[in-house]
Amino acid sequence: MNELVRLKTQDVGNAIPITDSLVIAEKIDYRHYMLTRLIKRHITDFEEFGAIDFESRLLNSKNVEVAILNENQFYLLITYLRTTKKIPKVLDLKKELVRQFDKIKKELQARMETRHIGIIARRSLTDAIKNYVTDESKFKSFAYSTYSKLVYKKVLGKTVKKIKEERNLKVEDNLRNFLTIIELEKVQELESKIATYIEFTDNSDKTDKEIYNEVKKYIENN
Repeated sequence: MNELVRLKTQDVGNAIPITDSLVIAEKIDYRHYMLTRLIKRHITDFEEFGAIDFESRLLNSKNVEVAILNENQFYLLITYLRTTKKIPKVLDLKKELVRQFDKIKKELQARMETRHIGIIARRSLTDAIKNYVTDESKFKSFAYSTYSKLVYKKVLGKTVKKIKEERNLKVEDNLRNFLTIIELEKVQELESKIATYIEFTDNSDKTDKEIYNEVKKYIENN
């Protein structure tokens, strides 16, 4: 059984809770093709609540079209099922998906709030870099990226490139948007520590590279 509700993307900036016709059909012991046929028959009604995406998926060794539904589209489908035919399990499914949609939305909201709080930690690090990294070399232009890679390596135990590959992310994706709440909190905590270390350590006679190496040594030992 597939999960009832999931996020359309793990990118917190674009994520919305969704379900699909296949998981609904499995849950109520209903023929999947009849669900998709019902959706297509009333496609105009469904698209009042957003475009309907159909994706190809393997089912019993055959490729089938699976309709991806947002929360309102799911409620509309349940309404049509209750209207057109008495299906005992529909009410139970509705109650379960209401709970699942609510859970996913709360988790997404928590991630967004954590991400917003993290802007302060990120700003403190960028300010520290701006104030304490010299303009004498090209280091300053990519200093934040360099320190960020150091943070991700420490928190997640892998390089940014490796993490993106494992999570099927694009090169241009902002990794921060795809972190879990726990991962994001750890990243933000470490960024704050680095900013504090840079600001309150005497760096007057040190090169940018020396400062970076000291920061690297500091977080490796903490």
